[in-house]
Amino acid sequence: MQLSHLDLNLFLTFEAIYTHGNLTLAARTLNVTQPAVSNALARLRDRLDDPLFIHAGKRMNPTPMAQRMIGPVRQALRLLQSGISAAEEFDPALSDKTVRIAIGDIGETILLPRLVERLRRLAPVMKIQAFNVPRRSIPRKLSLGEIDFAVDIPLLANTQLMYDKLMSDDQVCAVGRHHPLATQHTLTIDDYLAMSHILVSSRSRGGGLVDIELDRKGMSRQISVRLQHYQAAFHMIKEIDLAVTAPLQLTRMYDCRTFPLPLEVPKLDLYLYWHISADQTAVNRWLRQQIFAAL
Repeated sequence: MQLSHLDLNLFLTFEAIYTHGNLTLAARTLNVTQPAVSNALARLRDRLDDPLFIHAGKRMNPTPMAQRMIGPVRQALRLLQSGISAAEEFDPALSDKTVRIAIGDIGETILLPRLVERLRRLAPVMKIQAFNVPRRSIPRKLSLGEIDFAVDIPLLANTQLMYDKLMSDDQVCAVGRHHPLATQHTLTIDDYLAMSHILVSSRSRGGGLVDIELDRKGMSRQISVRLQHYQAAFHMIKEIDLAVTAPLQLTRMYDCRTFPLPLEVPKLDLYLYWHISADQTAVNRWLRQQIFAAL
């Protein structure tokens, strides 16, 4: 089957049915009648010699062939839309776009408040949605247009992703004002190893950058608590004699005592990622400018 034998509008119908699992909702999205959607689906079924969707109650479930098709179809439609959007006028003051960002705890705390404040002034109708997306899923979700940007540590090379360094920060050790070591001027490696630590990580196992460096030196620290979010960690050290190693910018947002780490640890680098298909669109370029300006 060659594309020259297909009406490419059929793929718009296919994507809408796949998304909504319902002919009525697909028709409403496409602003056509339900019989028109049914007719388009029948034509595509005939051309591809596959039912594509099977009725299961009120929902239409995709066949294996439809599941294989949806990724490339969505990416192709997104590329076409990007080509159209790149030439369009963009007025941020009038745009009602919902900006979807895959972002972790650090970026959400440091970047998003500044970005929201900036957009409320320059693009007051825009909305932001933040998601915690597994790292391995970021390239696919960017390619499908399910997210517009991702903020993360350096990822494996992917020719479909564009990126730029967003921030680079030193890590420091933070304790509460009433911690027994809070009045010291410096922190020795022996002090650091003797402390009870909080490890903040979205993963269920494994250490952080500090633990990798300690392991190289044949040392380890005592991790008493493992958390998913830094906010909880800073509330905890305020009341309990625990320590948390965190980016310097983050510690400045809380009432705590900080010390330079008593060992060399790489800076924490965060990058902004976006898909190559959106690189030249006016809205994506403008949003990138605002994200970097916010920091």
